[in-house]
Amino acid sequence: MLHILRHSPHRDDRLSSCLRVMGPEQSLLLIEDAVYALLPDSRLSASLKLLPGSVRLFALTEDLHARGMALDDLPGRVQLTDHAGMVQLCCEHSRVVSW
Repeated sequence: MLHILRHSPHRDDRLSSCLRVMGPEQSLLLIEDAVYALLPDSRLSASLKLLPGSVRLFALTEDLHARGMALDDLPGRVQLTDHAGMVQLCCEHSRVVSW
């Protein structure tokens, strides 16, 4: 299952809810304002670090650039993708949940 999150982690608790229901072997794609969860000082960055190693974590490169986020500051497990890669991720997963 692919979980796509687009809302800021500072605005509501969607990311926390998503992380609670995620199972192993699932994927999380952060787009739009959700990429702010990857900032080192984000209150949820620690939660992302605690995800099982089998969970794949992605971020949309264009959204990171649009928000002036340095790619060097991202957690090492984050895989960067573009819009074409996002489409590919959706095709690879049997179910997609948008938060």
